[in-house]
Amino acid sequence: MRPFLFFLGFTITLSAQSIAFTFDDGPKMGQTVLLDAAGKNAAILGALREARVASCLFVAGPCLETPQGVALVKEWGNAGHGVANHGAAHGNLNGPHSTLAWFEADFLKQDARIRTLPGYVRWYRFPYLKEGDTREKRDGVRAFLKAQGCRNGHVTIDTSDWFYDQRLQQALARNPKLELGPWRKAYLDHLRNRAQYYDRLAQAAVGRSIPHVMLLHHNLTSALFLADAIRMFREMGWKVIAPAEAYADEVYRMEPDVLPAGESLVWSLAKAKGLQGLRFPGEDAQYEAPLLDALGL
Repeated sequence: MRPFLFFLGFTITLSAQSIAFTFDDGPKMGQTVLLDAAGKNAAILGALREARVASCLFVAGPCLETPQGVALVKEWGNAGHGVANHGAAHGNLNGPHSTLAWFEADFLKQDARIRTLPGYVRWYRFPYLKEGDTREKRDGVRAFLKAQGCRNGHVTIDTSDWFYDQRLQQALARNPKLELGPWRKAYLDHLRNRAQYYDRLAQAAVGRSIPHVMLLHHNLTSALFLADAIRMFREMGWKVIAPAEAYADEVYRMEPDVLPAGESLVWSLAKAKGLQGLRFPGEDAQYEAPLLDALGL
C-alpha cells in the first residue's frame, strides 16, 4: 500500500476498495425518451445479470400504484436482488411538516406493500438521505427502526446521477439521434470522482477504506450506462460486492451525532469528527450544472 495525502490535511493509506450498487425510486411508470419503465427495468437487470452483480431496489410508494409497477418490482426479487423500503410518500423527513408520527405511519404503509414481494429485505433508505433536522426526529426514527428490526439502508457514495439523467433526457427530447458517447464519459467521470472522493473521506473519518454502497437511481442513465460503470470500477481494481456484504461491516452500525442528520454516512462521520471542507448538501445539481455546461451537455 502507498500513502495518499488527503485534501483535508490527513495522511492516509490506500487499500483495496469495494463497492455495492443500489438503486432508488423506480420503476417509475410512463414513457421516457428512448425507454419506457419496462425497458429501463430490463436494461438495468440485464446489466446486473451479465456482470453477475447482486443489488437492491429501494422502492418508493408511487412506483407500486399500478399492477405494471408491482410486476416490474417483482422482477428484481425474482432475479435474486433485494427489494427494500424507500417510503410510501417519498417525503423529506427534514421538512417542517414531517413529524415522527408521520414517518412511522409512512414506513409501515410501505412495509405492508412490499413485505410479501419476492426479494423483500428489511432495510429502509431515507428519501433524499434526510434523516431528521431535529434531535427528536433523528433519535426517534433511529429508535423506531431498531424496534422494527429494520436496518438503515445507508449510502456511503452519494451521486447526482439523477441530474445527469435529467439533463440527458432534456437533450434527447431536443435531438433523439443524440450521440451518447460524451454523455457516457461525463456520467462515468462523475461516478468515479464521487467514489474516489468518498473513499478518501472514509479513510480520513474512520481510518480505512470501507465496503461502500453507491446510490444510483432507476433511470435512463442507469439503463444505458450501468454495464459501463460496473466495468469501469472493476478495471480500477475495485471489487463489486452485494449490498448485504457491505452492510455487514461495523461502520454501518455507527450513528453520527450530527444535525441535520443524513447525507452519505461517511460525510456524517466526517462532520461528527470535525473535519473541515465539507460542502452541504453533499451532492446537488448546483455542483454538476457548471461541469455539464462547460462540456456543452
